[in-house]
Formats: sequence, structure tokens, C-alpha cells
Amino acid sequence: MGMHSLSIDDWLLVDEHRDADLAYKAELLERARPVVFAAEPGSEPASAELLEAVREWLASHGASVAEAVGDEHPLIEAARLVQEDLAVLQLVDGHWVLTAGVVAFPTHWTVSDKVGLPLEGIHAPVAHYETELRERVDRFHDRLTVDRPAWRRNWFVLPTSELHLPAFGHRLHVADGITDDGRPMWIRSERQTLRRLPESDAIVFTIRVQQAPLGVLRARPDLAAKMLAATRSWDREKRMYTATGGVLGELIQWLANAADVD
Repeated sequence: MGMHSLSIDDWLLVDEHRDADLAYKAELLERARPVVFAAEPGSEPASAELLEAVREWLASHGASVAEAVGDEHPLIEAARLVQEDLAVLQLVDGHWVLTAGVVAFPTHWTVSDKVGLPLEGIHAPVAHYETELRERVDRFHDRLTVDRPAWRRNWFVLPTSELHLPAFGHRLHVADGITDDGRPMWIRSERQTLRRLPESDAIVFTIRVQQAPLGVLRARPDLAAKMLAATRSWDREKRMYTATGGVLGELIQWLANAADVD
């Protein structure tokens, strides 16, 4: 799973892209709300607790906090304040269930397809989830405590810098190959955190997408080598799950060149 302990001080990230990211999220909530927001009845109290936690964190870190709209679901209010996507998991009949989510910047999934599902349903498309990860993920959620939040990171290489990539309409393909400077490929990394809330006992899952052109690896052969080793290790199931624009073989060769290895 690659989980690491996390200080509450580092729970969220605020950077120079905040205004643009929040404006894009607001646009998506306006024109594509059924795609980026879904909630089960009864999710409001946990979402309201999350909203308060978000407002407190931003205020304590010197970030501006807009006034509440007042008639929105509290998770939407929280999502309007942060660059992260937000999901609320609650224990229902012994299973951790996704009860609410604002996911404006997904990587090939859609929150409305997942709300109401337990962890195993949410992660069903993930390569090797049932055989290698399910029990570990369930156990991790059960043991997560209020004072011990955690984080992990994953990554993709995709032929676009578009943030909003829901499950439909975005199976991208590279027509002309990868240039020496890495175009049109982008490294898309998700910084994910898990935090348990003290009053509702819900778990908050945040996802922050960070991106860079693939070409930056020309100056970081060490990172290119690590990504090369990872992509070469993928089996058929993993290769089918991880979209790379249909040019995985070419990407592997590009990474080998950047890492200066055979």
C-alpha cells in the first residue's frame, strides 16, 4: 500500500495553482455536478465535521477561507475551499462505505459510480486488489486512529495535462509517438491522505493531483530509472489497468534513454 505517517500540519497542500484549481472545480460543480458530486442520505453530519476541519486547517495555515454558501451539502462547501478532492467513508454494517464525495479531478473513474459501495466495490477495477490488497486495505481502515493520519502517492504517465479525467470519454491515445523531450506525455501523481474524524468516526480520503511534463526526467535520471523499473515489472493485468496512451513500449524505451540504461 505504501502508506506513511502524516502530520496534521501537512494534511492539505496550498500552492500557486490554488486560484485556478478552485475556479475549475467550481465550474465543474456548476456544469457537471452529477459527475463530480454524489452523496448518500445521512452523510451530512460527517461532511459538516470535515468542513469544520478544513476551515480550521486553512485558517491556521494563513490561507483564505471563503464564506459558506449556506444551502449546499457541507462536502461541497469543503471541496470549494481546497485543491484536493474529498471523499467520506463511514462504517456501515461492518464495511467501510463511500457515503459522499466531490471528485472533480479523477483519474479514469467517476464518484457517482462509486458512492454507496464498500471498499472492495470501489477498488474492483484496481489490478491485483482482490488477491493482494483487499485484506490489507480493510485492516488499515479499521486500525486508523484520529491521531495517526496517513498518506501515500501513486503515479501515471498520460498524454494530457487535463485534470478532469472521469471514467468515460478520456481513454487517450498518442498518435505520433513520444518526442525526445517527452511530449505529449505528462507525469500525473496523486497525493492521497486518510484521516479519521473524532466525532463522526468517519474517514476522510483526500486526493491531490500534481503534474509535470515527462521531459523533466531528463534532468532526473535517478527518478527515470525508478519509473523504468516499475513499468518493466508490470504484468498483463497491471498494464491493462494503467493507461499510458497506448504507447507503453515506447514509454519504457524513453525512460531507459532518460535513465541512460539499457
